[in-house]
Amino acid sequence: MKKKLISILLAVTILLGLTAGYTAPVSAAEGEYAWVLVDTYRFPIPQYFKPGESWSYYANMEGSTIEVQTSIPWDIGVYASRDYSNPVNLHAKYSWSSLPGSIQPKATVGIKLSQQVISGNYGKYSIGFSPFFKLDAADLNLGSATASKVDAKGIYSDGTEAKKLGVGNGKDPQSLGSFTADMTLQFRDKGSPGQKCALYVGVHAGPPGSVGVRYTYEWKQPSSAGAASQPVSGGNANLGKYAWEGEWDSNWGKMIMTQNGAAVAGTYTHDSGKISGVVSGDTLTGTWAESPSYAPPSDGGDIIFTMAADGKSFTGKWRYGSTGSWGNWEGGKRISEVLPAPVPATEAPAPVVTVPTAGSSAEAFESGSRLIWQPADGLGYRVFRSTSKGSLGISITDFYITGTSYADVNVEPNTTYYYTVKPVIAEARPIEGIEEKLGPAIHTFTVKTGSQTYKPGSYKHFIMLKLDSPMMSVDGTSQEVDPGRGTSPITIAGRTMVPIRAVVEAIGGQIEWEAATQKVTLKARGNTVEMWMGKTDIKINGISKKMDVAPASRNGRTFVPVRFAAENLNCKVDWINSTKEAVIIYEE
Repeated sequence: MKKKLISILLAVTILLGLTAGYTAPVSAAEGEYAWVLVDTYRFPIPQYFKPGESWSYYANMEGSTIEVQTSIPWDIGVYASRDYSNPVNLHAKYSWSSLPGSIQPKATVGIKLSQQVISGNYGKYSIGFSPFFKLDAADLNLGSATASKVDAKGIYSDGTEAKKLGVGNGKDPQSLGSFTADMTLQFRDKGSPGQKCALYVGVHAGPPGSVGVRYTYEWKQPSSAGAASQPVSGGNANLGKYAWEGEWDSNWGKMIMTQNGAAVAGTYTHDSGKISGVVSGDTLTGTWAESPSYAPPSDGGDIIFTMAADGKSFTGKWRYGSTGSWGNWEGGKRISEVLPAPVPATEAPAPVVTVPTAGSSAEAFESGSRLIWQPADGLGYRVFRSTSKGSLGISITDFYITGTSYADVNVEPNTTYYYTVKPVIAEARPIEGIEEKLGPAIHTFTVKTGSQTYKPGSYKHFIMLKLDSPMMSVDGTSQEVDPGRGTSPITIAGRTMVPIRAVVEAIGGQIEWEAATQKVTLKARGNTVEMWMGKTDIKINGISKKMDVAPASRNGRTFVPVRFAAENLNCKVDWINSTKEAVIIYEE
């Protein structure tokens, strides 16, 4: 009788679930931790997507769909002339399926990506669109990346693996027209409570930049997030009558919220607050967080909001953590217009399967020690160095480091160093008598330097560039190689080629361009280096020499062989083969 009753109850539950739009959560078991979706952020369209006299760019994003276009009124004709009979027009739309609301440690996360080509004429230009799906540290911009980045693997519907996904010059034959592909990547292992990482989905469109969305996940107990452990959207979910999208006037300040399917994220003015949650009917259930720590129970907790019948206001409550008493939170009126609720997505949540993930590393190279660590929450990092095991030692930089990698070039040969990495939780405020606040150690490394190092005893700086990465590190500060354009170092005929302006300006020099002779002049550190586009001739302080690779132009940027440029500007260049990085070292 009990089995029969259980069967009847199960059948009723399934029917009610189908009627109400039930979506099974993808999360860890009750009481366990998981990576829970806490924020969805749509990056603003870069300002460079605009009409021009020659090259024109366009981009738009609605929900999980991005539209991009590059148009030129002519193609390249004979002897680089303009062929107006074949105007270039590259135009496509990209859409992706919903992401899970929570993810198990060491998991494979997948999306279904579709490309709709409206016009595929890229002429003889080296232009194209490149969709991406990647895992990296939280709070990055689309043009940024860390050493822990994980790129998705793409499989076309015919079962072949994608090599160059997208439409345009140099892309896979399968992707020159409309296609669908399964994109999967390996998620990271367990984290520490409050630690965050993010999935990034979008399209890189060349010189004007990238368009996309950042989905931030936090290591926490799904039960403490309430409905936030549900998938972003799925099935016939009940999203209510009106959207939470827009600006609100609340008793905790102005609120700005965005909505992607069932997922809602936003900000409010009190203590630079943030909220995130999931919609079910007229109710939004989720979490709030405020400065300085953005962590419960003192600076975070639960929220439950209920929208009014006309969609113009809401009533709600909040509490510290998940056990405190409730306080009042209401939105007296909606500042922006009332919008209808989004249409629920029809795709099922992406599958979650257990797979391994990568870690951190350290190694000695010719000029010092190279460290890479996994990201952690905070403003940046302090790296401490000691020659005594068990001793913290001193911070190797005056200012904290913003990247997740560092080249320690101020070391002695044949010496064993012990490194400790700690996250910076809060900056010092000397006027108020407040010291810098550091978190517990997240990584320790032991490195023994080689028998020779570059000019030991002198203080040195470094610039670190990585092949195919638009980011570089200057003394531990992460910054774009070519702001807003996504330019990365490349290889030509076995030589590492870099957009030279970034390097020269980073070492305090200047670069000059002479269009008539196609000459590039580099001036830095007391030296003058002259090169010519398409020629292997080089002059150093007026003395003629030869290179084995000529400077080249790519997407409007001049690339030169980094060794010939840097070494002739009184710098040293080392290569780290394991990470495909070039490290440029120069004295104070």
